[in-house]
Amino acid sequence: MAALGERGEEVQYRPIGDELERHVTILTGDVIRCKSDAMASPVEQVTYAYPGTRRDGARLTHYLAAALLARTADEGARVALVILALDRTDSAAVGGTLVATLLLPHVVAAPLVGALVDRSRRPAAVLAGAIAVFAAALAAPVALLGHAPLWQTCLVLAMAGCCGPALTGGLTSRLAALAGPGQEARAFALDSLSYSVAGMLGPATVGLVAAAANPGTGILALAVAAVLGALGVASLRLVASATAERKRAAGLFEGARAIARVPALRTITLTTSFGQLGLGGLAVVATTLAAAAHEPTRAGLLLSVTAGGAFVGSLLWAWRPLPASLAPRVTVWAMAAVGVPLTLAAAVHSLALAVALFALSGLCTGPFAAALFLARNQLAAEAIRTQVFTIGAGLKVAASAIGAGLLGLAAPLSASAQLLLVAAFPIVAGIAGGLLLRRRPCSGAGGRVDAC
Repeated sequence: MAALGERGEEVQYRPIGDELERHVTILTGDVIRCKSDAMASPVEQVTYAYPGTRRDGARLTHYLAAALLARTADEGARVALVILALDRTDSAAVGGTLVATLLLPHVVAAPLVGALVDRSRRPAAVLAGAIAVFAAALAAPVALLGHAPLWQTCLVLAMAGCCGPALTGGLTSRLAALAGPGQEARAFALDSLSYSVAGMLGPATVGLVAAAANPGTGILALAVAAVLGALGVASLRLVASATAERKRAAGLFEGARAIARVPALRTITLTTSFGQLGLGGLAVVATTLAAAAHEPTRAGLLLSVTAGGAFVGSLLWAWRPLPASLAPRVTVWAMAAVGVPLTLAAAVHSLALAVALFALSGLCTGPFAAALFLARNQLAAEAIRTQVFTIGAGLKVAASAIGAGLLGLAAPLSASAQLLLVAAFPIVAGIAGGLLLRRRPCSGAGGRVDAC
């Protein structure tokens, strides 16, 4: 953006990351470069809005509030269903079955949910409707479990699971257009924060409400949060794809074809899915590790500091995001970095050191998630962007569920050996992904080629 200064010089304002560079060209041809509006702290940088972007900031705040409510219900459901099963059936196995029934449909329904949003003239209505169905289906086990055959409860939860991609990749895929030009990196970092906060708030809400009332009330509280999230999403003004692009997105598997066809997109999708096979068992191994240290109640602490580390990592990325062209590389190497502290934690004998290393692992998760969202947004064409996001998110959720089940087969191993197994997946996946990206350029949505 260029303007004429007070003394006749040309003044240019160029957005660089989250700062504004002021270039003043004097008649002699000299250039004076001075940075303005540099933030003094991460919190100030993240919360500050330039005058021209305040409307975008208000829309982003609206989105984050709605997404946080919906995702709190999603994260809390995994704990709430186990607690309800123990209360109604006295069986943890039933609880595990309910959680698996909720999670596994994500990967099956992801292409359909993504295609519906991509093809819709009112994407906000489609997303809000899916979240509302999720809320209703989540509340159903309160009436069914223990009073009806188990398969009926599972059937209803499978419906909730089919709507799950709308709460994750479906919402995130529409964020770039909502945030405004030049704000994508910051917006995706804040969206990553919403996942971290929901991961802490959901289980905590269930625990508090279940203790004060009963497990059924805890699930109903989550359902209410999801309904409020659906209302918030319904009132968002999400931009629909152009008519021609909606027609090009007509194929149900166009997103899957794009993932298979674009090398960088394929690499980050495979990397994150394979890495999640290990990280999906982190909750199980945290319990085993705490029990081995004769402090079983500390398992919650290990998981809490991991989520807290992810929160801080997302905040730091929002403060100083790297350029979008580096997002694929940051994604794969951050995935490897997530596993390194867990490997070190397997070698220590102090629970305090293990807590610190779990927090460091979480710190790497924040930039990983934000860079992953930015990379998908950069590499996927607008016509199929939601499909790419929902398929990627569905694969991650399914891999996490499978990983938790596979770790159960490793129960005879020591806690340290189990933790090494968990850490190996993201390290191997990240290194392999990094090597693949070095061999190939990153081709973006518009056919451009960027160096990774």
